Amino acid sequence: MPSPFLKAWEAFENAYPRPTRVRMLRYWPWEQFSKLVIKPDFDFVWNIVMTLYAGDVYIIQDAFPKEFMQRIKQEAFNYGQSSPSSFHKMLEGSPDFHRVIDLETGKKYSFNVCKHSCFFYPWNDDPLGLFPSVYERWRVIKTLMGLDYRAYERNTPKDGVVDRIQIAQYPSKIGFLEPHSDPYKHQRLFFSGYMTKRGVDYEGGGFYLVGEGNKVVEAEADIDVGDIGIGYATIYHGVAPCNRDRAPDWNSMDGRWFLSMYSNASDEYPDRHTGAPVKLDLPGVLP
Repeated sequence: MPSPFLKAWEAFENAYPRPTRVRMLRYWPWEQFSKLVIKPDFDFVWNIVMTLYAGDVYIIQDAFPKEFMQRIKQEAFNYGQSSPSSFHKMLEGSPDFHRVIDLETGKKYSFNVCKHSCFFYPWNDDPLGLFPSVYERWRVIKTLMGLDYRAYERNTPKDGVVDRIQIAQYPSKIGFLEPHSDPYKHQRLFFSGYMTKRGVDYEGGGFYLVGEGNKVVEAEADIDVGDIGIGYATIYHGVAPCNRDRAPDWNSMDGRWFLSMYSNASDEYPDRHTGAPVKLDLPGVLP
């Protein structure tokens, strides 16, 4: 049976250009939201797709238990301390790995970034026990995007598109992600989980969106541990440095943490679809 969400997405995408600016932030409890996606009615399908394509970003509250986020943050930190930083392209047989992406290394990426990231693939042994809990939520979002709810789960790089979980730590003062748009061909929505809370785990900075007139729209103030954020991939967004008065420490858990879930074009094929930086004058969002 064709996806009702896919029909709605294609109707808007064929009629209007993809959004680049956030319109507004909306909030919805996960329990209610997920039930509506799994058993949608006509009005819900067209309303949620219309508002997302108009540039609204949804903060879905209490999607993950706080205890789960706290556990994987600690275990990801331990994982990153247990072996040297390394890098592996998304090729057949790629292992899980972690990489310290400092200010110099970050210049080599599609968009400028500074963070410490751990990368996990479903064909490996899932050392942190991530995939069962993450896929339970990711399948709901894939359904919303018009995909089969298990899309890409069994893929390996030779299949062209693979699921990858990233756990990232943005260290104090220097951790950032420049404004950019995400790849949209294989995953219409960015899908981020929040592992720390501003005002509790760190001060200032964090996730922001770009609105009309290049206005910076901060999203962190009303986000709690366990919430997720979804928005159309081409909406400009980034991460501003936190704890600007504190020295960075790559060997501590200090800073802002988040959980990224993305279906990426693999490196097995040339000219793969990627995101792109956007050059905007946005005071205060870079180190």
